Amino acid sequence: MNEEPIAADPRWLEQLPAGVILIVDERLRYANAEALRLIRASALHEVLGRSVQDFIHPLDLARVLVRIRRAERGEAGNPPTEFRVHACDGSLRVLAMTSTPLRMGETWGALASFMDLSARAEMDARLRETDDNFQRMMNTMQDVFYRTDADGITRYVCPAVKNVLGYSAEEIVGLPAAMFYPDPVEREPLLAAIRRDGFVHDFPGRMRRKDGRIIDIAISTQILRDEQGNYAGVEGIWRDITERKRMERELARLATRDDLTGILNRRALLEYLDAALQRLRRGGPPLSVLLLDLDHFKRVNDTWGHGAGDAALRQFVALIQTQLREIDQLGRLGGEEFVLVLEQSDHESARAVAERIRRVVQDTPFVIDAGHAVQLTASLGLTAARVADRRASDVLERADRALYRAKADGRNRVGE
Repeated sequence: MNEEPIAADPRWLEQLPAGVILIVDERLRYANAEALRLIRASALHEVLGRSVQDFIHPLDLARVLVRIRRAERGEAGNPPTEFRVHACDGSLRVLAMTSTPLRMGETWGALASFMDLSARAEMDARLRETDDNFQRMMNTMQDVFYRTDADGITRYVCPAVKNVLGYSAEEIVGLPAAMFYPDPVEREPLLAAIRRDGFVHDFPGRMRRKDGRIIDIAISTQILRDEQGNYAGVEGIWRDITERKRMERELARLATRDDLTGILNRRALLEYLDAALQRLRRGGPPLSVLLLDLDHFKRVNDTWGHGAGDAALRQFVALIQTQLREIDQLGRLGGEEFVLVLEQSDHESARAVAERIRRVVQDTPFVIDAGHAVQLTASLGLTAARVADRRASDVLERADRALYRAKADGRNRVGE
């Protein structure tokens, strides 16, 4: 069935949702209702006859005029372009315009249609600002922000990674995050915790730098999900805590070690002996304790000074340690008095250790300064720990009585 075409009615231009204008000799000759609304004109007479240069932003003017003049010469139409205009109320609008030549008798004009992109332009500007702010923040971060996908592939990492791992961000993106761990298995507890709780905070871990050095890290991260709620990866921050860990270990060492000799200090020694007694009461192997004291040590301090005395004590400890097993534990009670805890040692084997220590001390000269050495001896008190012993002091009291007997019998002896 053939239908007659409907004749176009120029008034339809007033119903269009897009702005339409007619430009002749670079002046506005027509603007439909939507065009007036877009440029904030209350009536047609506000714009009719005015030059387009009154509206177009100076920075966009040359580019737009080229297009208008091309259409006014009857040349091919122009593809869409974006430009800024000053509306009648003084606001700045962003428009997208396309134009085509229109012949009116002997005159050519430019028929243009345009749409308002101001909202989109504002959104784009906000997005650019957000992106700029994000990138600026990423560029100044000391910690490392990262994101991985569901397969554990690194999809983003901030530039700070260069300072921490020695790799640039470009070297890491696209690689499995697990490959930067000393052992990929070490990453599994992290993933398990994230999948269980949805996040972790200051989760401990380790990573391998580009130069091979292992560093300690703390990770704070959360799970990412896709639109269906499925696991899509993780994102978060990790920081290098190697120095913090080193300081923690050093503080722990200082809290348990004697400043002068490096062996267990009094508090740590008593805690260790208490724990050894608990193992004995639970049916553990035999346990013996030696109390050691350097004979007439005050003479060294009085004659040569405390610096010489300290040097002698350090040599004494080093000498004893050459006679010990890995399971033996030596500690300093204070001054020149020391305790040796011998686990898995009955009375007879402990006495053999005590005699060996006594002889090696007697036979070794102690260098106290350049060109000077002294001979020292040690007295030792030996006791075997008992199941009935409840505290370290119970054992040490018996060892002290044994040490007193050794000194009373002439020193350089093992008392029992």
